[in-house]
Parts: sequence; structure tokens; C-alpha cells
Amino acid sequence: MVHEWPVNCPRFMDVLRMVGLDCVSQMRYLRMNHHLLTALVERWSPQINSFHLIVDEMTITLQDVAMILGVHIDGPALVGHPVVGAGRRWLSWPDCCDDLLGSHPLADVVYRDPFDHRITLRFHMGQAHSQTCVPLRWLRWTFWRDSYLDLNDMDFWRHVRAYILFILGCHLLPDTSGSEIHLQYLTIMEDLAVFSTYSLGGAVLAHLYRELGEATRPSRANIAGCIHLLQIWAWEHLHVGRPLLRVPFPVELGGLSVGFRYEKILIQK
Repeated sequence: MVHEWPVNCPRFMDVLRMVGLDCVSQMRYLRMNHHLLTALVERWSPQINSFHLIVDEMTITLQDVAMILGVHIDGPALVGHPVVGAGRRWLSWPDCCDDLLGSHPLADVVYRDPFDHRITLRFHMGQAHSQTCVPLRWLRWTFWRDSYLDLNDMDFWRHVRAYILFILGCHLLPDTSGSEIHLQYLTIMEDLAVFSTYSLGGAVLAHLYRELGEATRPSRANIAGCIHLLQIWAWEHLHVGRPLLRVPFPVELGGLSVGFRYEKILIQK
């Protein structure tokens, strides 16, 4: 879904570069190889967070995350704080959303797809009465613009937060729903200069480890987490089902992350 929110505004890209998401925002991904992913899950050991392979044990590392996605891996852990509730910074999650994004999904409002005006929907804040999540589609429909240059500073930062939240929910830290994102991540983005110091790559890897462990349970039928990271890691290290590439070596990418090797235009026909 990242490709559904194209960003071409220089001012916007400068901020994404500061927080380490410029590479992720420009990636275009291939269809997932479900057979490969299933085989990897079957070989995952939650006790040691590694894959049991015929040759040895292997795992995804922080270096892999940095090389494939181009996100920051240094800095403090990306951990939120209890800032919503009675006597805290915000009384409720809709209040937090209104402050940091300027609005929240309203059930009585009809929203229109900016890319196809024939499509309309009503959105609700997720997780039942606690209202702790927002729909990813609502973020895109509400905050996408051709250009962000004409926005005042407050509105500009709100649009940036919405876009980063969208990337986290679609690609880096998705849950099993694949359609909404928890607002706990929004509270950490109040000051994006501070947010840029966190180890986002560490959060991505920890989340993927957890989801791989959950996926090994017999009662679990699907998997969340950064699946693109998992698939590209397998292509880079195991070469199972790996496509032929026009750019054979990462050094030829001109400073872009390794994930760009798998853009459609770089794959051999």
C-alpha cells in the first residue's frame, strides 16, 4: 500500500530523510511468495529467534534491516509512554488524534477516495470502545495531497505524522488486520526531531520476531510484521525463488537500500 500514497514534494522528502524513511517511501514491492514465506515460518524457532535450516541456523539481524530498508538502527528503543487517560496529556485517543493530526475518523462523515471520487466510505476508530486505532485508508484519503508546500507549519507537520503512521501500519509495523494502525506510535511522533533519534529498525525487527513466533502457533492462520523485509532477506541470503536482476550488486544502487534491487524496473524480463 505504500505506493498508493506517492510523495514527490521536496519539503516532505526532506523530513522523511531526517527520520530515515526516505528509502522506504520510494520502494515499490513485488507480490509476496507465499510458499517461501510459509517454509520460513515452518523453520522458525521462537526460543532462539532463528531459522533452523539444513545447513545451519540463520536469523535476520539489525544490519539486514538497515541494508534492506534503509531505516535507522541506532538510538534508544522505540517505546511509548502512558500519555492517554485521566490526568494524562490527552484524555482520550480521539483527543490525541485531534491534537497531532488535526482530526479523527467520524462515523457520520462520508469520505471520498482522492484517486477515484466514485468511491466513498465511512470510517470508525478501531478497537471497539477504546478507539485506539485509525484506518490506514482514512489516513491516505484525508492527508494525501499533490503538494505540501502551501501548508502552514502546523498542518504540514500533521500531514507528515499521518504519512509516517501510514508507512508504519502498511509496511514496517503492520498488524494482522492490515487495515489499521494503533495510535501509540502517533504519541511518539509529537516531536519528529526526537522521533528521528529512535531505533526504528530495532522496532521493526522486534515486531517481526514476535510475529514469526506467533505464526508458528497451530491456532494462527496468518502473519504480520514487515513481510517484505523477510522475503527480501530470504532472496539475499538463501536465493530461493529469487528473480533475476538487472542490478546484480548493491554497490550499483547509488546509495539506495538493497530493497531497491527488487523494483519491477530492475527485474529481468
